[in-house]
Amino acid sequence: MMRVLIFTEGGSRIGLGHISRCSSLYDELEARRIEVEFIIYGDINENEIIQNKRSKVTNWFSKEFLNQYIKKSDYCIVDSYLASEDLYRVISNRAKECLFIDDNARVKYPKGIIVNPSLFTNAVMYPKNDHSCFLLGHKYIILRRPFIQVKRETLKTKVTEVLITLGGSDIHNLTPVILDLFVSKYPNITFHVVLGNAFNNAIQIKKINSKNMNFYENATAEEMKNIMLKSDLAITAAGQTIYELMATQTPFIPIKVIDNQKNNIEGLKKLRLIETDLYYKDPLFKDKLIVKFEKMLDFCKRKEFSSKNKNVIDGLGTKRIIDALTQGEVMKDYFYLRDIKEEDIREVFNLSNEDYVRQYSINTQKISWEEHVNWFENIMKSKDNVFYVVTDCTNQFLGQLRYKIENRSAIVSISLCKSITGKGLSNQFLIESIKRISNERNELKKVIAFVSDKNIASKKLFEKAGFLLNENNNGMLKYIYSINKGE
Repeated sequence: MMRVLIFTEGGSRIGLGHISRCSSLYDELEARRIEVEFIIYGDINENEIIQNKRSKVTNWFSKEFLNQYIKKSDYCIVDSYLASEDLYRVISNRAKECLFIDDNARVKYPKGIIVNPSLFTNAVMYPKNDHSCFLLGHKYIILRRPFIQVKRETLKTKVTEVLITLGGSDIHNLTPVILDLFVSKYPNITFHVVLGNAFNNAIQIKKINSKNMNFYENATAEEMKNIMLKSDLAITAAGQTIYELMATQTPFIPIKVIDNQKNNIEGLKKLRLIETDLYYKDPLFKDKLIVKFEKMLDFCKRKEFSSKNKNVIDGLGTKRIIDALTQGEVMKDYFYLRDIKEEDIREVFNLSNEDYVRQYSINTQKISWEEHVNWFENIMKSKDNVFYVVTDCTNQFLGQLRYKIENRSAIVSISLCKSITGKGLSNQFLIESIKRISNERNELKKVIAFVSDKNIASKKLFEKAGFLLNENNNGMLKYIYSINKGE
């Protein structure tokens, strides 16, 4: 029987974000009737998140423990800011398959699946290798089950309820600071204050005497969802909670309380949900928070905020991650080739401008949007260009293969999103696309690929697919694949 072990950490000093997002993976595995167990480092024994879940609270940062506990048939998930690179290698060597959740390329990961479930991953540089696959970006954001595909019915014109949530531990004691700024000043607003199990200052906060405050201790995921849906605005740490607020279309003011939340902040800027950072160490933190709060009291501002984040997170991130882990090497049946569509224009543009794609292109310069639109329109109209797109079962754009027809030859170019590189799937897509285009274009006799001699991965790809080196023109290699073996 398949068993999955989830290694993570959490507690009063290190927060509960990792355990919270891993609990969603746990629930998805359990729903599939797969045996799963939490292995947790930290002071977490009585926490609501792991109630009714199989768990072991122990110091798993030991090679002896890992070698003893992990079976060769186990699948492992690791979500840690504390584990060393050596421990990752032990887990990878012991387990049948590994999945590592990462936010900032903290270590050089061994063989496995690396997941960065974030709004913004462009600033995170992962090493290129042939033994890892990468699931990056908002398509892999993890939501707890109650937050999947939630719809807010209305957004009130006037702010009457505000949620304040600073994570599971509020490590900088910001909750009383925020209450002091707003509770007495806005007596007609009810403030919903969420206190995590790891709060060291819960008793102090509850002593604040005001009729317009409600306290919630150790709220369940379902309770948090309901609080968010009835709140007109939230003040929150910029961690995992912002995804749940986005899922409920709740306008919010994010505060960066730890440095590893910087990518979330950058993602919010990219979505134009915020313009400037709000960092707890800023000497003007209080003044800036007041300004942001007063701006968000405006209905138009909140409506615009809610509208922008409405479709960013589709709730399928957990499913995609567990599919990747459990299907392993048979994931070839999970991907599809289809013809290009007009709505693919933005995804093609984004992929074509990725640094790792432009690096080995004939034209290494970035492409402007205007140039791309003209090029894409011509491609769609042209009979001499055949364009395939790689997708998964959710129709997520994952890559592209383009053929330019010249007489009886087709010049191929291929580029895949980082999320599926390293799986060994490029060869599959290339061969499948050649079969497809040769059936569609009976006149074709050969496929040509031009590859930089510095692009080792592409050289290996085309040689493995049966392409033969034809010539080397000043470092630009010409490979030829004969469709007709008699050619």
